[in-house]
Amino acid sequence: MTTLITGGTGRTGLALAKLLHAANYPVLITSRAGKGPEPFKAVKFDWLDKTTFENPFNADPSIDRVYLVIPSVFDVLSAVQPFIDLAVSKGVKRVVLVSASQVEPDDIPIGKVHKHLLDIGIDYTVLRPTWFQQNFGRNFYLSIRERNEIFSGTGNGRIPFVSIEDIAQAAFEALTAKKSPNKDLLVFGPDLYTYDEVAKLLSSVLGREITHKKLSTDETAKIFEGFGMNPEFAKMLASMEANAGKGREEELFNRSEDEKFIGKHTLLEYFQANRELWIKS
Repeated sequence: MTTLITGGTGRTGLALAKLLHAANYPVLITSRAGKGPEPFKAVKFDWLDKTTFENPFNADPSIDRVYLVIPSVFDVLSAVQPFIDLAVSKGVKRVVLVSASQVEPDDIPIGKVHKHLLDIGIDYTVLRPTWFQQNFGRNFYLSIRERNEIFSGTGNGRIPFVSIEDIAQAAFEALTAKKSPNKDLLVFGPDLYTYDEVAKLLSSVLGREITHKKLSTDETAKIFEGFGMNPEFAKMLASMEANAGKGREEELFNRSEDEKFIGKHTLLEYFQANRELWIKS
């Protein structure tokens, strides 16, 4: 039986595809272009084009589980629900959804999808990762390399930054377990850091001083909009950063062990392995 990975050429999707392939599980990935890296079979799929929703099941009728990476639209349920319902009608028995650490069932927007999975009674896992370690090589790439600076709206809040590889591992285990977990899992890295502490850690790796610029919630939202996010998403993420500044991520990190998946990859290891990203040529 086959696992369908939506967003299969994205960060967590491709990492998951590699884990499944290495363990000899059949995989089908989706992309808007209908192409993917070797050795994976890919089909054209676009969340904003419902005419592509049948494509995966036409390509492989044996799909019985799905990894859902949903689109960055605020009315996400109207985009995703028709596909979920179609997948169930085609024989899908298990879904793993990627949400976010602070998002509870029925919260707008991703929590609405979480709630729909609960309502239809399908086997499921909802992964709720915190901030990605890899964002330092993406969102902060230029600010670190050119200005020796990172920025956030988290104040002195502590965050257990998680690696993409650990999110993929959590998804792999949820998809391949003999019995579906049927719960949501907070997905964290092993260590808590403030952004000030992150700046010091990065300084030690790069051999030059990196500083942390503390932003207001409004300033944070404007920066997220500059990354191409729509205003609603930008405000939501800025609010999450503000919540982290009030201790929300640390509170979640300290929950009981059965509510969490704690990854093995440390932020220091990520900085050391990717040091050349932030070195001027």
